[in-house]
Amino acid sequence: MPLFFALPENISESEKVILIYGKDAKHIIKSLRYKKNDEILIANGKGNKYITIIESIESNLIKCKIIKSISTPLNTHPTKVVLAQALVKSNKMDFIVQKSTELGINAIIPFISSRTIPIINRNNLEKKQRRWQKIAYEASKQSERSIIPEISSIITFNELLNKSANFDLPLLFWENERSINLKDILTSLPKPDTILGLIGPEGGFSEEEIRIAKEAGLTSVSLGNHYLRSETAALFVLSLITYIFDIL
Repeated sequence: MPLFFALPENISESEKVILIYGKDAKHIIKSLRYKKNDEILIANGKGNKYITIIESIESNLIKCKIIKSISTPLNTHPTKVVLAQALVKSNKMDFIVQKSTELGINAIIPFISSRTIPIINRNNLEKKQRRWQKIAYEASKQSERSIIPEISSIITFNELLNKSANFDLPLLFWENERSINLKDILTSLPKPDTILGLIGPEGGFSEEEIRIAKEAGLTSVSLGNHYLRSETAALFVLSLITYIFDIL
């Protein structure tokens, strides 16, 4: 059954009513041709799903009656994994957001590093964030995730380092690291509640960024014997984290 999302404020569990507005409502009505009394699966983006029946349909509004509530785990493992991704070219960033969502990421923090290639137009930052949030929304629907990962505002590298103190295990993935790999660090430590993983831009992190990141308490981690593209590195890291936690 296809999964759709409704804003939490449009869900009333006490009254057993869910409202779907706008483009999603039009898509359900006109493209998918759902009708009154059809069953529809809805999520609130926070971890809950609802089996519902369509009670009424208007041009851009669907009213659904909750038949059953389903609580689902927020992730395949209890650890919250956040990807901090240096900005890369637009189509690559779209790909990273989409595939990271499908792999179960909890949130993505886009950031600007010293070697960021795209020319940053400050006026477009909010527009980019909204675009990536929409991609995460669509990827969550496609992969039938019950949560939608949050795409944060674009921040600087130094702002990101300040945020890293809020995580149990802040990691910086660096192609020149040779002594520490991800498998060893995840299997040798108690399972963390939160992980922050920093992935650099196409040109990698600068030596100065590596230095100040380590001073801020981040651990630099090897990506293996191969030099990976930024978009490949993000998916490699997320896949490996999920695999390791699944077998621990």
